[in-house]
Amino acid sequence: MRASRLSRAMSRIPCVALALAPGLAAPRLAYAHPLHSTITEVTEDRAHGTVRATIRVFADDFGTAVTRSLRGRPLSAGLQWDAAALAYVASVFGFTDASGRPVAVHSCGTRRTADLLWICVEAPSTGGLARLKVRNAILCDLFDDQVNVVQATSGGSRRSVLFRKGDRAKPLS
Repeated sequence: MRASRLSRAMSRIPCVALALAPGLAAPRLAYAHPLHSTITEVTEDRAHGTVRATIRVFADDFGTAVTRSLRGRPLSAGLQWDAAALAYVASVFGFTDASGRPVAVHSCGTRRTADLLWICVEAPSTGGLARLKVRNAILCDLFDDQVNVVQATSGGSRRSVLFRKGDRAKPLS
């Protein structure tokens, strides 16, 4: 009898400890990154007449966004995934020229480093960075607190532009 009372008391200790100290369980629950942001580096290659954007994004969030954009349609890895990823990027990120027309982007590769993806897209430089606007709504369809930073470098000058949900295209100069 005494042993069963002791075992019942011991079985309650973890529940009581967690109830009294909820912070003890927080690291396991807070594993998902609480920061919803991307950083994009935009550079101009005047010699080739192109603008290149390299977008750093958390792989898990990006995968969720691409999957949602497909409305649950299953994809296999490889070319199907690459095409779907580029279609998602093109729908939420892009450049417009001086007259407001969209400038087509194409993929220049993707690489993964731990839990980050580095997504590269290029576009023709129609008149240089000074004449382009950029729009970055990556992951804004997932997170209301999403913040996207675009840093543009051209001819030694650098400019940062901040995007939040609902923002329209902004000039790079």
